[in-house]
Amino acid sequence: MRFLVDANVLCEPTRPAASQRVVDWLAANEPEIVVDPIVLGEISIGILGLPGGRRRDSLEKWFDALARTVECVPWDAAVGRRWARLVADLKKKGKTVPLLDGMIAATALELGLTVVTRNVGDFERVGVKVIDPFI
Repeated sequence: MRFLVDANVLCEPTRPAASQRVVDWLAANEPEIVVDPIVLGEISIGILGLPGGRRRDSLEKWFDALARTVECVPWDAAVGRRWARLVADLKKKGKTVPLLDGMIAATALELGLTVVTRNVGDFERVGVKVIDPFI
């Protein structure tokens, strides 16, 4: 099984009091982990928003290594069309999904991936298989 890992899980090892459960899950599943370019963008935005200094420098080095080594799946025309159908179907039901989560969900649905995130609700309600490694 391949896992599309969300930013809140990927970044957990960089936190001062990281969840050992999540760190262990990442280590155990490393060969099956992929990311969406949306997730890489979210992480980069967070790092770029930090003031200059040791913390930011450290996170930039970590991110550069991550971006070079983790498989980044494509956000292509098929995924874009899946996202459009997802949003249109939700709209007909009077529901919405946050923009970026909807795009990540479309990637998972199109490629048959399980999303690994702490944000289970937004993904489950659109039909994505989800794992929360924090619990």
